[in-house]
Amino acid sequence: MKKLRNKVFFTIFTIMTLFVLIITTTMIVRNYVEKKESITEILTNAARMPNKNKDKIDFPSNEKINGQDTRRIYLDFMIYTIILDRNGNFGEIINHTNNDEFDSYKIETIANDIIDKHIEDFFVGNLFIDNYAYFFTPNNTLIIIDNTNLNKILVNELIIYLMTIILCEIIILIITYIITKWITIPVKKSFEQQKIFVADASHELKTPLSVILASADAYLSDKNDKWVYNMKNESERMTKLVKELLDLAKTEEDIEIMMQETNLSDIVEGTILTFESLFYENHIELKYEIEPNIEILCNEDLISELMYILIDNSIKHCDKVGKVFINLFKNNKQVILEIKNTGLPISKENESKIFERFYKMDSSRNRNSDNYGLGLAIAKNIVEKHNGSISAHSNDGYTIFKIIWNQK
Repeated sequence: MKKLRNKVFFTIFTIMTLFVLIITTTMIVRNYVEKKESITEILTNAARMPNKNKDKIDFPSNEKINGQDTRRIYLDFMIYTIILDRNGNFGEIINHTNNDEFDSYKIETIANDIIDKHIEDFFVGNLFIDNYAYFFTPNNTLIIIDNTNLNKILVNELIIYLMTIILCEIIILIITYIITKWITIPVKKSFEQQKIFVADASHELKTPLSVILASADAYLSDKNDKWVYNMKNESERMTKLVKELLDLAKTEEDIEIMMQETNLSDIVEGTILTFESLFYENHIELKYEIEPNIEILCNEDLISELMYILIDNSIKHCDKVGKVFINLFKNNKQVILEIKNTGLPISKENESKIFERFYKMDSSRNRNSDNYGLGLAIAKNIVEKHNGSISAHSNDGYTIFKIIWNQK
């Protein structure tokens, strides 16, 4: 169970983490590409701009290049235009975009460094580490863009993205834990039920086997036939239990069962008739009303077994000189089967538990009873395989089992 929970947790956590990483990475890459394209466009457009004085780049008030306002683009960066001599060396600075921070010696040093080391005429580089982008224009000028502020902005944005990812991972961790716990609840419940089932089945099988072995030893000692009868009785009890376990396993198999349109009225009535003598022997009054010719899509053998379990259950739990009523009728698109008997009522908390395997309302192991608590579990599986629902409750001195099949 722990391994399953860990696998579910890891799977959900990985999927959600990948989703967050893909989203954040896409945003980072898109932001970086947009800024790099912006610098490339600025360098290209700056080379086309007319230079009317040597103090500042002239931004025409209404001029647009490629549909964009050049002033709005340029003011985000510091741009320097350098005149080169015939040999391609530094000549003079003719304009820049920020008079307050203008340092001609610093710009000359930067320009000479670019001139000495450059390999390409057009360079943007890595915006995280390269402080300058430049363009050697055909008209013998060098345009330089200072990326220093942009470097800081990108690094800060990257830190924010990383912090966002960490925060998202913490949230994902909490959400994954909650989802994993919620998803594994049915599995845990089923696992616990399986453990109880194995323990109960082992208990039920262990007892008759112990009696058989003890009786065999006793018979070998004094040859008294009563020990043989004990072995026979316990063998029959164990055979019945094994049969019910096999029936339960069969109804729990996730396989498609063969079904066809069958007259349910005939099945119900036929099963009732086979029990008439048993009702008579137990002094139980039997009344039934069967609406004729009700047909449903079903497996006849399983429905017959269902009726056998429910009628047998009503007889066993009916009080002495009690009553059993069986009704089958159609209500709109629903086929309803009701079996009710007088006797001890079912408490509210036991209404759903009685369909669990090996469940007994008195929680006892009555050796005088052949009831192992498997019949109603088998009945529930049969009903569910036929897309129906089964419920039980007590009211006005009657215990009522109700089955509903919805028809199209």
